[in-house]
Amino acid sequence: MSFRLAIDAMGGDYAPEEILKGVKDAPGGECEFYLVGPQELLEQKCSEYGLLKEHIHLVPANEIVAMGESPSLSLRKRNSSIQVGLRLVEERKADAFISAGNTGAVMAASITILGTIPGVKRPPLVAPLPGKERTILLLDSGANVDCTPEQLLQFALLADVYYQVNFGIPAPRIALLSNGEEPSKGNRLLKEAYGLLQTSQINFIGNLEARDLLSNKAEIFISDGFEGNIALKAMEGVAEEIIHRLKEELRHKFRFKLGGALLRPLLRSILKGLDYSEVGGAPLLGVNGLVLICHGRSRAKAIKSSIKQAVACLERNIVENLRDSIVKSTQGGAN
Repeated sequence: MSFRLAIDAMGGDYAPEEILKGVKDAPGGECEFYLVGPQELLEQKCSEYGLLKEHIHLVPANEIVAMGESPSLSLRKRNSSIQVGLRLVEERKADAFISAGNTGAVMAASITILGTIPGVKRPPLVAPLPGKERTILLLDSGANVDCTPEQLLQFALLADVYYQVNFGIPAPRIALLSNGEEPSKGNRLLKEAYGLLQTSQINFIGNLEARDLLSNKAEIFISDGFEGNIALKAMEGVAEEIIHRLKEELRHKFRFKLGGALLRPLLRSILKGLDYSEVGGAPLLGVNGLVLICHGRSRAKAIKSSIKQAVACLERNIVENLRDSIVKSTQGGAN
């Protein structure tokens, strides 16, 4: 099945070059690509990279949202690559939108243009993590800094459905990310959310600490976007530093070179799991359309991975499954 993907060609620190390279490396037969950005610039760059092909279309958008721009200001830019790309989804000219641009701007525009699933107040951003046995989800990973206990419950409901549909595991274990496992741990938000999650129909197992994120003690970790983003960025920083140090030690110390050669396949496998570019974009759950937000430092590999992830989400009808489940679960007022 062929899908139509709208790509924000101007989003991220390395746009448009790395965005276009990622599109070029993606399987061409699976998708129609709609590259959104300044027409003249995209024509020039696409010509350089050999991207002027039948399945690649250029969509003009003359305004660009800066990475540090406030979401409220970005909403005034109706001709930005973010808003034009999202309107393609709204008008059913594209099946999904992918951006490595300003997270707050993408979220604000997604809510404004696409709207949310009935009952969803604030869509969370999902970050897949490489667990020892299976993928782990952390949400919210940065979309909502200030949350209510009811919103954390809703994040859990969304994640529960997403995990079951995407990974085929019924009743995934869900934990609150806290500073201790006891129910009394955490701030007021976590304590109140604990009670709501405990009386819900999901498989809530209580609090877990940040050190447990990759242990597979739970499949899903729930947090507000502030703490979730800090945890995610800390993990990324540690992983990048480990990768850097391993490479330096193996390159410059003779006594490690032989052992490094023998261990290289294992090291590559471990480092691949810690590389965010292997995962690609994070889905924004709860909006009326598929939106994937990529890391601002995404290069071609991450964009290619995001395209693969978008195709997988579309094949599994993620948005429709979320809508059906949330409408049923929020009839009792959980929103």
